[in-house]
Amino acid sequence: AMTDQEKAQRDKFVHEAKKSDYADQRKGGERGQYFADDNMSVDEMVRREKLSDRWDYEENMAMAGASSKRKAPEKAFDAEEDEYGSNLGNTLKKMESKDKKMKTADLEERAKRVAVQEHQRAEAATSRDPFNLDNPRFPRHALVAVGTRAYLMIQTKGRVCDGHCLIVPMALCPSTTNCDEDTLEEMRNFKKCLMQMYHTMDQDCIFIETATGFNRHPHVAVECVPLTRKTAANAPMYFKKALSECENEWEAQNKAVIDTRGVRKLSSKIPKNMPYFSVEFGLQGGFAHVIENEGAWSKHFGVDILAGLLRKDAEIIKRERSDIAHERRLCEMFKAGFEQFDWTK
Repeated sequence: AMTDQEKAQRDKFVHEAKKSDYADQRKGGERGQYFADDNMSVDEMVRREKLSDRWDYEENMAMAGASSKRKAPEKAFDAEEDEYGSNLGNTLKKMESKDKKMKTADLEERAKRVAVQEHQRAEAATSRDPFNLDNPRFPRHALVAVGTRAYLMIQTKGRVCDGHCLIVPMALCPSTTNCDEDTLEEMRNFKKCLMQMYHTMDQDCIFIETATGFNRHPHVAVECVPLTRKTAANAPMYFKKALSECENEWEAQNKAVIDTRGVRKLSSKIPKNMPYFSVEFGLQGGFAHVIENEGAWSKHFGVDILAGLLRKDAEIIKRERSDIAHERRLCEMFKAGFEQFDWTK
């Protein structure tokens, strides 16, 4: 560092230089001093230059030190920010990855629980299924013929008339629209055989299906009711009128009567898992109705219409019960007439 004496000498030189910077005096016609130090000796000039260089060096170092002190905290902060920012980014990525894994695990666990619950409900429904051939309570004495995917049995309760029977898929299925092609083909084969059998008796067949309560895992059964040809000829009119009046047309969102005549597959008219009622007159199709309000729909709708057509008391038909011995005799009589048309033989 410079002493006070050296600083005073430096200031004196600087003051004198500024005072006479542009002095231009002529004495006796000769050029005088242009700068104040024109007559300065070489030693003085060297001494002055050393003092000036030393002062400039120390001043520059002081300014650089002050600048570095101002910038150092910023650089340190940036470095710290970079360090923690990078770690924070990696931590966030790890947390996001862990969170995704946890969410995936939760979803998988939830899906497993739902699958187990569905399986348990399906098993419970199967154990309660009245049309399950493995059910101990199934009336095997009413069984007429068994295929590979469907079977035929007589109706054991609520018979509209003699020959009232059921075509049932073996697998638990809520509706024919949900059945596979092979099952539908076997059910159609049973329909053909029944029509041939009743044709020899001068009768026609009407096939009725009610598909409701899908959440309860129901087992669909298509009812086959033989009618005299004269009575069967009036059946389309009765059913069409009843279907057009069965639900409030202002509240219904679907068409009241769906014409299925000429349609081979009902699923082309009614989507899967949608409740409906269907009636077919032989194999030519018939009418269907999408059920808007299942709670208000009677599962005996078809029986009620047929009872009116046959001029019978529907309530008596619904309450009709018979003992096993009587049902066994009815089944044996049915088998005798169906045997020559049985496609499962």
